[in-house]
Amino acid sequence: MLYFAIAALVVILDQSSKRVIWELYKYSGGADVIDGFFRITLSKNKGAVFGLLSNAGHLLLVIRIISIAVLAFFAYRMRYAPAHKRVCLGLILGGAFGNLIDHLAAGEVLDFLDVGIGMRRWPTFNVADIAVTVGALLLILGYALYPDSHLKETEPPLREQS
Repeated sequence: MLYFAIAALVVILDQSSKRVIWELYKYSGGADVIDGFFRITLSKNKGAVFGLLSNAGHLLLVIRIISIAVLAFFAYRMRYAPAHKRVCLGLILGGAFGNLIDHLAAGEVLDFLDVGIGMRRWPTFNVADIAVTVGALLLILGYALYPDSHLKETEPPLREQS
């Protein structure tokens, strides 16, 4: 159940950070934190991670719900996987669920982290986006570096009763 604990933590961090940032900057729209490199910039996003599929409408909601169901299924199937893989899955699941909450509540997701140099900016993102991206990259990297590690993900042997 490590993945569900990680997912819950991500959802709590994501939702609380969005609420705090909204309350602090809803009138000003944001602030410069590190001399133009890092800014808080309030942005509403109707799309997925980094604004992808922003014109997909209800299709994106269906995709989000199906993705979370598939992730929960994989989380169950990976319950005996090494801890690092379960943590990665928890990050992805928590991030997906955090953005789904916003999408269901408001039809859009609040993004506020703005990073870049001058006019070259990364798309504005939030804690849930970070969790999904980091979790997916670490999971992919783990499978790329250790391609046979999935072979050890079997259930523990049953103990004989005496």
